[in-house]
Amino acid sequence: MNLHERKETAVHHAMALSGGFFGMYALMIRSATFGSSETSNLIYLVVAGLSGSLYSFLIRLGALVCYIAGIVFATLMPKILKKPDFRYISIGIDILACLMLAQLPEELDPVLALYPMFFATAVQWLAFTGAAGYNSATIFSTNNLRQCFASLSEYLYEKKPEQKRKCAFYAGTLLCFHLGVIYCWGSLRFFGVQSIYACLPLLALPLAMLVLNEERHPAIFKLFTLSRFSLKGAHAPSAERS
Repeated sequence: MNLHERKETAVHHAMALSGGFFGMYALMIRSATFGSSETSNLIYLVVAGLSGSLYSFLIRLGALVCYIAGIVFATLMPKILKKPDFRYISIGIDILACLMLAQLPEELDPVLALYPMFFATAVQWLAFTGAAGYNSATIFSTNNLRQCFASLSEYLYEKKPEQKRKCAFYAGTLLCFHLGVIYCWGSLRFFGVQSIYACLPLLALPLAMLVLNEERHPAIFKLFTLSRFSLKGAHAPSAERS
C-alpha cells in the first residue's frame, strides 16, 4: 500500500468513527430510529400510507425528501464546483448537522428531529465511497460485514494475500464504526441530546488528515491504517458498495 492509499484508507476509517456515532445517537436518542439509511423509513412510510396515518406519512415523506436531497446535492455539487475536494464540504455539513441536532428538544418527533442527519449522512455516503480501490460506506455496516467475511473465507480457502488485504480493510472500517458506537454510548450516559457535540472531535480527525501531507507525516497515517496486510504495488479490485 503506497502513501496515498494509506492516507485515503486512514481518512475512510476515521470517517467510519462518526458514522458509528451518528447511528448510535439516532437509535438511542430518537426512539430507535436509524438516521443513516432509508430502508426502515420507507417501510414505515408505506405502512403509514396504508393505515391512513397522514401525520406519520408526511413526516416520513419529509425524511425521504431530506435523504434524496442529500444524494442529489452530493452528486451534482462536485461536478459544479470542481474544487475544493468535496469531502471537505461533506465534513462541514456533518458539523452543521451536529450543531442543529444539539438544539432540537428530546420530546420532538423522533423522525422530524433527524432531518439534519438524514441529509448529512446521505451526503457523507456519496462523498466517502471507499479507499485503496475498495468501495465501502462509512455510515452503515452490512456490506462491510459481508465483504470482510467473504474475503476472509476466500483467503482461508485460497490463501491469496490480496484477500487478506481486502479483509483487513473492511475489518478496519467495521472496527472504527463500532468504536464510534462505543464512544457515543459513553457520551450519551452523561450528556443526553447534547452528546452530539462529542462527535465534533471525530469529524475534526479526518478533516486534519485530509489537510496533512502524507509524505511529511507518514507515521500518522500508518498508525491509523488498519489494513496492514497489503502487498506493495497490489491493486485492489472494486467491491460492491452499500
